[in-house]
Amino acid sequence: MQISHDDVATTVGAQHSARTSLLPGRDALLAAIRGLPHDDHPLLDAAGELATLHQLRERTPLSEVATLDRRRGQLMRAIDRWAILAAPVPFAAADEHCETLGGLVDRIAGHSVAAFVSLAGAPDSVYYDEWVRLEDLARTYQRLVDELWAGVRTLPAHGH
Repeated sequence: MQISHDDVATTVGAQHSARTSLLPGRDALLAAIRGLPHDDHPLLDAAGELATLHQLRERTPLSEVATLDRRRGQLMRAIDRWAILAAPVPFAAADEHCETLGGLVDRIAGHSVAAFVSLAGAPDSVYYDEWVRLEDLARTYQRLVDELWAGVRTLPAHGH
């Protein structure tokens, strides 16, 4: 049996589609964090809520921050559970990532909020630094998702 180029392209396209619906890519994540419309997805919904909580945290009295942080912890754990269920079973020799996916998404949400806050009036150097950090975290997220999907990376067992 001979496999055509079209068969391979269809298979790869279907795998990519399944993959991005299970573990969204960086562009979908950043859009959700910015509050842009997205496909109904638990990870993207949680990421958007994390960004909202980071925005609220900036304006919340210190005595009430613990409530917001508890909710952030719940969302991070929900992302971690989703990632464990969505990602393929890793190879036995897969390396463990240094942080959970939920923790990484929370950091991206926090830096995204900081980048937009700095856009409102911080010096250009602060704005630039925040965008560099955000871009670096977004690349780390995409690399982690790719490695989870390939089965060469695992997530740490510890929680938030």
